[in-house]
Amino acid sequence: MRIRLVIFFMLGYGISYAQNALVPLDIYSTWHAERSIIDSAYEIHTEIKPLSNWEVLANGGKLSTEYVGKHLYEKSVDESYIRIEPRLNGTGFFESGSSSGPSIESFVGAAIVAGYKNKIKFSADGLLGYNEPVGYLRAVSDSLYVIPGYSRAKRQGGFGFEQTTINLSWRPSHVVELHAGRGKHFIGEGYRSLFISDYAPNYNYLRTDINVWKLKYSVIYTQMLSAQGYPNGFYPTLNKYASMHYLSLNVTKWWTVGAFETVVWESEDVTQRRELDINYLNPIIFFRPVEFSTGSSANSLLGFSSILRPARGLSLYGNVLLDEFIMREVLAPVFARVYPDSAIQTGWWGNKQAYQAGIKYHEPFGWNDATILAEVNVIRPYTYSHGNRNQDYVHQNHPLAHPLGANVLEWVAMVMWHPTANWQLGLRATFAQKGHTTSTLQAGEEPMLPTLFLVNSPKYSYPLLQGSIRDLANVRLETAYTLVHDWNLRLETSVQYRSLTSKHISENVFIFSLGLRTALWNHYRDI
Repeated sequence: MRIRLVIFFMLGYGISYAQNALVPLDIYSTWHAERSIIDSAYEIHTEIKPLSNWEVLANGGKLSTEYVGKHLYEKSVDESYIRIEPRLNGTGFFESGSSSGPSIESFVGAAIVAGYKNKIKFSADGLLGYNEPVGYLRAVSDSLYVIPGYSRAKRQGGFGFEQTTINLSWRPSHVVELHAGRGKHFIGEGYRSLFISDYAPNYNYLRTDINVWKLKYSVIYTQMLSAQGYPNGFYPTLNKYASMHYLSLNVTKWWTVGAFETVVWESEDVTQRRELDINYLNPIIFFRPVEFSTGSSANSLLGFSSILRPARGLSLYGNVLLDEFIMREVLAPVFARVYPDSAIQTGWWGNKQAYQAGIKYHEPFGWNDATILAEVNVIRPYTYSHGNRNQDYVHQNHPLAHPLGANVLEWVAMVMWHPTANWQLGLRATFAQKGHTTSTLQAGEEPMLPTLFLVNSPKYSYPLLQGSIRDLANVRLETAYTLVHDWNLRLETSVQYRSLTSKHISENVFIFSLGLRTALWNHYRDI
């Protein structure tokens, strides 16, 4: 363990805002960058994250402050540079009513970031971590063998884990950016994403961004892992792959529309070893026709987005995700009301769709360095799932989109504020209803459960929030003080109230946290 730790320190990596190619996915960092380009937001496509530092700076954005951090090692020659920085996290959690004592989330590592002539940038990091999660997160880890948001778990009393993040970026012109490495992505304007979120662990990827006129076209190829043994633990895993396309068009200065598509396929099946399927590597085709032409059973999804900007800093956004879509089945409830005496059946199980609507307001009503957000998410049963466990929209037993999976109705409210360059304050509140499986009904709340059983089941009467309904509330008040800006090293504290109730469950806990953390990623504890 000590030898491995030394190696990670020697080969590890870091992110200095202005010198890395991508803005950290941490919500404070992302929204800070968005607020810095508030007057030219229509010229940059903020739905595609992590944001490109090159794009943000080209639009007058700010990625760092006058505070200069210290580095373990730094060297510059002409227009090239290299830096080495530490990565630290030691956070304690104290849960009311817990008999097991304090919990801990920790990691240690190092980082290297290098660049040449503002055209090529490289970053790589390595972390070794150990977690003893609070009660409700431990239940997730025990059942799925995961560290939520991090990686597969290695059972060591608590849960040990390793995490690497790598990015090599090349910008041959202001039109094209090329990225390759290991990390996460997020597509969407809101707090949650229905397309691809940063909840799941890191994965290998190739990414191309093309900016032409008012268009931005992003193509992402990924290699992920499916865990075959769910829900009985981890058995040998198989590679699976996903190709993603996202096209964003700034129709006017106040209106942006986008289209998303993805396909997930397994590395091998009973007939052949496929690995990277060349049919899905074409960056400009639609996946569904290819799926039909090849006879593939791959999992395809299609999405559409729209953003209205009626005022400075104000965004009204909406997203639709289609996993399966037959118009007559979607409209069946309407026809059944219009023709009540007909034999029209409703609630087709294949109505696998998700919807999002929200409002985000940077610097509302002249409130400098603040952001408020309100959002609603609706995800029908069985969305993101697939008949083949190796082709579901899941990576290492983590949903690739919404952390709560499917069969859920959720409301979100948030306030984030930077009163000074060093202080950050936040209030997050999420309220969700989710239908769960019973002894007589598989409710479709978990994307990692195959849907083959539905083939020989009744095809109708599968409504939203079917099964045993649970009410989930999370309210978290948080504050942080940045000690070293270039490391994004913060002293953080928070208090969280979590309530989970149903017909047979009543859990209400307060969770207090205090720690020192390098904040480069989001930690979704509202699950």
